[in-house]
Amino acid sequence: MANEADHRKGDRLSCMKTVAEISIDVPWGQISGKAWGSSNGRPVLALHGWLDNAGSFDKLIPLLSSDLYVVAIDWPGHGLSSPRPAGDYYHAISMLSDLRYVIDGLGWKRFSLLSHSMGAGVATLLASSVPEYVEKMVALEGLSPYAADAKFLPKVTARSLEGLEKFENKARKVYPSQEACIARFMEGNKDLTLESAKILSIRGTAPVENGYVFTRDLRLKSMTFVYYSIEMVESFMKAIQCPVYVVRASDSFLPKDRLEKFMKCIKMVEGVTVAGNHHVHLNNADIVAPIVNKWL
Repeated sequence: MANEADHRKGDRLSCMKTVAEISIDVPWGQISGKAWGSSNGRPVLALHGWLDNAGSFDKLIPLLSSDLYVVAIDWPGHGLSSPRPAGDYYHAISMLSDLRYVIDGLGWKRFSLLSHSMGAGVATLLASSVPEYVEKMVALEGLSPYAADAKFLPKVTARSLEGLEKFENKARKVYPSQEACIARFMEGNKDLTLESAKILSIRGTAPVENGYVFTRDLRLKSMTFVYYSIEMVESFMKAIQCPVYVVRASDSFLPKDRLEKFMKCIKMVEGVTVAGNHHVHLNNADIVAPIVNKWL
């Protein structure tokens, strides 16, 4: 894959190979992640999607230019990061606060965003709220924070409340082996190849007595209390000052008309459709890498 990406990009591209685990202290524990490349490189913050983890970028980041320093975090309650405290819950505003801790911990003042799905929605909120921080933004199979027509918001909120009550004290299911976890991973997400499911399981499962469990916080199943109206999301899009690059998969479940509507609100935006599904950046990183390299 690396050789094909190099050929497409040109001789000047040298792919990243150095990776290190990182941890950033937060009041309730830690936010974990993986750092790729030299810390002297151009900083890029990678934000994964709902119920995934930093491993979501394991196939893509090694194919990116070696002059980048990419930090891929595990969102709280995902991967190796600490879950939110008891009685707390997960929503886009709290995730913005998470990024404040990450950015301060890294000491960054200006950086680019590489984001997927839910991570792209939070990236939009960050780029519009503190535009002085964000140089460029790449959104893979996503762009908007959770949005709904205003008339549906009461029902959406009620569903979130019901979900929180259901999952807050639910016991984790123990699987007999990691292979059983991987099979469940693929059963719940038909987009994943076997290789991709194995990659996500490395950070997404942990051994316990009598087997393995998923490490993700069960309360994530009730996400999120905070949905935005379409009009509110459009306001965020209009406030983005940096160039935005959107990659949509040909077999995407994202509503194309809504995505295009939001893109029209952004001052500087480009988009491309590639062959693949919602996890094309993980399943087919060689397709996505030349596009990301060109934009970043």
